[in-house]
Amino acid sequence: MAIKDLNVQNEKPLYIQLVELIKERIADNIWSIGMMIPSENELARELDVSAGTVKKALNVCVQDGVLFRRQGKGTFVASPDFSKSFNRFFRFASKDGEQNIPATETLVLEVIEAPSEIAEKLKITTGEKVIKYRRTRTLNGITFVVEDIYLIYETFKGFENYNLSGKFLYPIFHSDFGTPILWAKEDIHPDVADKNTAELLGIELKAPVMCIERIAYTHKDQPVEVRFSIGRGDTFRYSIIVR
Repeated sequence: MAIKDLNVQNEKPLYIQLVELIKERIADNIWSIGMMIPSENELARELDVSAGTVKKALNVCVQDGVLFRRQGKGTFVASPDFSKSFNRFFRFASKDGEQNIPATETLVLEVIEAPSEIAEKLKITTGEKVIKYRRTRTLNGITFVVEDIYLIYETFKGFENYNLSGKFLYPIFHSDFGTPILWAKEDIHPDVADKNTAELLGIELKAPVMCIERIAYTHKDQPVEVRFSIGRGDTFRYSIIVR
């Protein structure tokens, strides 16, 4: 399917317009995860721009993690990697520095009526069914995060029956429910532990904690997951790459 024409009169450089169009096609599931996109020459001919402009746009998309290249094969739509997201916020390496996968304990996995706050974030009606998943993450005997995750029931019907021990959620969303997570918005703020959180994390009441709220989106910028993570303040870190 052809991409709409670029606008040479637009104040944005052509390669930036092309970057936006590539991301738009992926968000609309026209170019799906794992799919090989047209070659640089094919895109250049289709859009009537130079191969250099296309190459520059593709390089940006590769740097952003939207695309990846296979030597001698072509350029493909990348699957977003959320598996290392905790590395950005919490230190949970073992004593030898190895990054291990935290153990997960499921505390709650049930279908409930969406509270107004959750419904608003998921863009559904208050009282509509959602799946609530509460879990803790533990490494080396230390519980460092407790999470409350809310999923749209109609999208993830049956998820409430899963055994989730030792599994990453987003691959399950993609493979079992046809709902890849394409991007997420996260907000971070400090707080102090209430009684329940302090007991779960093994810290003092009102000890410092860091709270991360994530809204995760699938195709066409549809929110499908709301996640509240509360982590021990003594393990918090902030790590980001700025290009």
